[in-house]
Amino acid sequence: MSKVLIAGIGGGKNKKTGTYQVANYKIDNEIYYEKTFIVSALEEHYKIDKTIFIGTTGSMWDNLYEFYCPKEEYDEKYHIDLIETVDNSSKDDDIYKLDINKFNETFKGKILGIVTRYGMNELEIFENFNLIIQIQDQLKDGDEVYLDITHSFRSNAFWLFLVMNYLTDVEDKKIEIKAITYGMLEIIDRNLPKEKQIAEVVDLNAFYKILQWIKGANNFKNYGNSYLIEQNIENEKLSKKLKNFSDALNMNYIASLKQSINSLKKLEEDIESLDGPAKLIIPKVIKDFMDRFATEEKDYLFQAELAKWHFEQKRYGMSYININEAIIGFIMDVLEFPLLIGDKKKDENKLAKDWLNMAISRHKSKKPLPEYRADEDNKKLHEYIKIFEHSRKIRNEIAHSIGMKDTAVSDVNVLKKNCDKIVDLLKNREFIIKIDQRLGFSKKLKKDL
Repeated sequence: MSKVLIAGIGGGKNKKTGTYQVANYKIDNEIYYEKTFIVSALEEHYKIDKTIFIGTTGSMWDNLYEFYCPKEEYDEKYHIDLIETVDNSSKDDDIYKLDINKFNETFKGKILGIVTRYGMNELEIFENFNLIIQIQDQLKDGDEVYLDITHSFRSNAFWLFLVMNYLTDVEDKKIEIKAITYGMLEIIDRNLPKEKQIAEVVDLNAFYKILQWIKGANNFKNYGNSYLIEQNIENEKLSKKLKNFSDALNMNYIASLKQSINSLKKLEEDIESLDGPAKLIIPKVIKDFMDRFATEEKDYLFQAELAKWHFEQKRYGMSYININEAIIGFIMDVLEFPLLIGDKKKDENKLAKDWLNMAISRHKSKKPLPEYRADEDNKKLHEYIKIFEHSRKIRNEIAHSIGMKDTAVSDVNVLKKNCDKIVDLLKNREFIIKIDQRLGFSKKLKKDL
């Protein structure tokens, strides 16, 4: 594990002396006097192993070289070349005008420089991102990272935030952001004696933490995944309940999911007592979720709503599974079919499936008949069996990883239509009772038990 400092370096040296402003810096109540660069104070305070500087061709690479270079390796000609390049720099310079390779070779990995464009347009901004992303080659899992945004362009702060998020979220670097520092040089009281002119170094890591909270809230709101926010919640009971909820949702365990929702509802006081970023984010996100899923007592209506939610999140496979199970549960409940739990060879929901299959067989045999097609009850029943038959087919293809036919687009379109109507269909219990009395299917199935 290494401690890595990443800092922006600017071009704000004194024109008369050619040096950077010497200052006293206060970090965690400890004062570091007469430091040429804030990074030297940070390196000492945090015991940094490696420092990475990011700057343009106009940044003070010459001063950095002079400050860090061991006497035995000092190259006066190279130093003069750096001074000339920096002093004559412009926003249109090619980054390779400055020989950063010689700079980096001098410090053998302890100090590393990355030269960027001025970022004057979108093309330069994307080019800079590709340049700064080189940082990933310098970081290993377990490294502790410190960011300093005191100097250089204000846009550097955005770059560092972007790059850190890219590394942790896309490249999956297991690194920890320990501090984001800013030296408050602008509020130094110049009327005080020099030894009392102290720049407070503030830690802005709270901004990064808020960003993590927002990402976690977004994951929970859109995907039901609480794993990111639960890591930051100090209330262990609430954190555990959120994890149980997400596990149940992702496993599609309906009973566990409903139980988790009820458990979260009982923790309303704990949720409201959260402080910091959690107080602004968690109560609303959880309330939105609870409001949507806590109203349906019947499992099949809960599954239907869950199918709609999964569709909105583009989790189409889970949506199809829940629609299929919702229709089966609906028939089981409305026609009061018993679960066949005593016979291990039979599906416990077999009676509902048999009822639906009988309706499908009837439809296939009678659909050529004009009087059948004209019957309104047959049209209504066809809606149920059409959704059941199609969702069963897709469910089986998902379960067995078949999906050989290229019908994904059309199947998603069908799913959207089914999600739009499924809840209303499953609330029409009277129709199923009426059609079953007319057809006598349940009576026959119960008689054959």
